[in-house]
Amino acid sequence: MNKMNIKIFTSVLMVGLLAGCASKSENVKFDNEKQNTETKVDKRITKIKTKDAVVVEKMESSSISQSNSNSTNTNSYINSVTSVINGETIVLSSIHFGFDQYKLVNEMVTLSNENASKINVVTTNNSNVKIKLEGNCDEWGTDEYNYALGLKRTKTVKNALVKSGISSDSIVVVSYGESNPLCTEQTAKCWKQNRRVDYKLLP
Repeated sequence: MNKMNIKIFTSVLMVGLLAGCASKSENVKFDNEKQNTETKVDKRITKIKTKDAVVVEKMESSSISQSNSNSTNTNSYINSVTSVINGETIVLSSIHFGFDQYKLVNEMVTLSNENASKINVVTTNNSNVKIKLEGNCDEWGTDEYNYALGLKRTKTVKNALVKSGISSDSIVVVSYGESNPLCTEQTAKCWKQNRRVDYKLLP
């Protein structure tokens, strides 16, 4: 092999080696970029999932207040209490309240008026009958706070009865706070049932 051929062979060999190194370098660079991208995507997905979890938690908390502050479709959780006065059975609907609320929504005003009409009939014929209003709360909040909230709810219902012509002297109020639940499940529907005032007629 002459000097010219050796130079050509050497040049070809060098070009081949450089191309191979460049290709390998690009592959390593691509793999690194791919790994970094995948890591970023994984972090982003984790971040989104975490964010969504917080949003869902907040929505679940706020939905309690929103669903109860409106007077729509509450019949599904309205309770009633049956009393017997001189052999006569009187069924009075419980008054329900929104989360951390003690004001009557429109539907509860209607129920309160219906209860007052029934009580007026009973007290007209039985002047000694007492109306006991029992305030109740869900489990959210301290015992002291819920006791006070239950009392506020009974006073709201009492004022509605007095406004309907029932003597204030015939009404007794008591608060059980969260200690007298109708339902103990950890659901919004259950908590709705526990935020209430029950009427009981005492001979």
